[in-house]
Parts: sequence; structure tokens; C-alpha cells
Amino acid sequence: MLDSYGALSRPLMQRGLYKACRLVGSAVWTDRTARIVLGQDAEVRFPARDPYWNRMLLRSYDHEPEMAHFLRLLAHVDYSFVDCGANIGYWSVFVAARSCGGGKPVLAVEASATTFAMLAANAEPHLDKIKVFHRAILDRSDIAVSLSDAAHEARGIAAEGQGSSGEIVSSITIDELLDREGWSGRRVVVKLDVEGVEREALMGMERALAQDALVIYEDHGSDPTHALTRHIIEERGLLVHLLCDDAIVAITRVDELDAYKRDRTKGYNLIALRRKEGWPEAFV
Repeated sequence: MLDSYGALSRPLMQRGLYKACRLVGSAVWTDRTARIVLGQDAEVRFPARDPYWNRMLLRSYDHEPEMAHFLRLLAHVDYSFVDCGANIGYWSVFVAARSCGGGKPVLAVEASATTFAMLAANAEPHLDKIKVFHRAILDRSDIAVSLSDAAHEARGIAAEGQGSSGEIVSSITIDELLDREGWSGRRVVVKLDVEGVEREALMGMERALAQDALVIYEDHGSDPTHALTRHIIEERGLLVHLLCDDAIVAITRVDELDAYKRDRTKGYNLIALRRKEGWPEAFV
């Protein structure tokens, strides 16, 4: 029934599917664990009651196909992956698996303790590729920060006046993480999914950006001003491209995103970098 609804609701951007999956998850799948096979050498597990992830059990739902397309495009490229806001490790496992992302080394960072436990469990079969960190990404390292009480997919550092979960975690900058792990000279792709502190995260990776790091970030459909992309283009002077299902589209002015960001409930994945010459494989 869920799969049928997912298929029928595609013209409406699958509105209501999340709520339907939440209802079924809480009523039927409360104590069950779900398993999704990403490739012949990769899978992730999670509580089946979780509507953010249990939608992926449906044939009618495709999770961020533009991200999968882009990471498969880079499968033959020599690079290392930094997964900031890794959640349960879906993209960490995808990139580390030879059948999906080409078997790249991964540093996976997650702030929430309960989500980190799932990340660690999903990363365990790939310990030769994935190293996990229970930290919050910020512009300063070793600062104690409080996490918000939002759902796991939106949980981040609590802003002033925002409800807190009471959980405290230590921060780290991306440059510091790369230094500590001996990755400073590596060619890296950094995925930023850090729920509102993307600007601070970018401030904490100045050295990586100077060395041609490629950043994958999200500009949410709920923001018609495209504030993060505006900051990246106008204040940081980085080149920006929108990831589409089967194409990579250059964005030179933020108002160009108006034609693409049609769903207010969806996050849109873009890439930012200093120069295209550093990543010719991404623009074939």
C-alpha cells in the first residue's frame, strides 16, 4: 500500500509519503530492524519505525539519485571522502563499497550519540575503509556544544532560543580532522550536512578549500532566498553546480535556482569548489 501511494503521489512530489511511513512504522514496525542493500558489498541497517529511512524500503522512492549518480561518476577517481553529518552512514558505506563508490577511504562524523551508534554499526564491516568520529563539525575545535531536540535528520547544534536535547558533544573543524588523521595533503570530497552551521564548517576548512577540496552541500527547498548558495557564490567566490539526476548544472547567479527548487520539503544537493580544473572528472 505504501509503495502504491508512493507511485501515485509522484506527480505531487510524493507529498504525505513521510507521514504515511511514520504511521506504519510506529504502528507495525516498532521493534523491527530494516536492511537496505546498496550493492553487493554494502548494506545499512536502521530501526524500521524511522520514516526518514524506511521510505527507502519502497520501490517507488529513490533516495537522492543525483548524489548516487555523482558519486558513481567519481568511482574511478583517486580521492578520499569526509562525511560530515553522516547520520547512519548511508553515503559513507556507499562510497567505501567498491561496488558503489569505488572503495574510497572515509572519515565519517556524527554528533548525535544514538545516531552515531548506528553509524558505527553500519561502518563495522568496512573498518578498513571507514573511520567514525562522535563529534560536531564547527569553525573551532574542542568546544562543548549542545544539540537541538529536532528529529535525527534535522538535528544539529542548538541555535540560540532553540530547544535542546540536553546532549553535549565536542566540536572539531574539518581542517583539524584532516590534520589529525594525516589527510592534509589528500584530494578530498567533503559532504556537508550539518544542519545550519554550514558557514562555520566552511570557515573551518579554509586549508582544504585552498587545496581544491570539493564540497557537496544542501540548499533546502524551504529557503526561497537560497541564502547558503548566495554566501558561497557572492562572499566566498566559489564555483557552484547543481546536481541533477543525470546532469551537473552550473549556477552562476542564485536566482537561477528558482527554476529547480520546486519542492519545499526537499533538500537540493550542490557542489562548490575553487576551480573546475581541480576536478576535471566531475565535468566530463
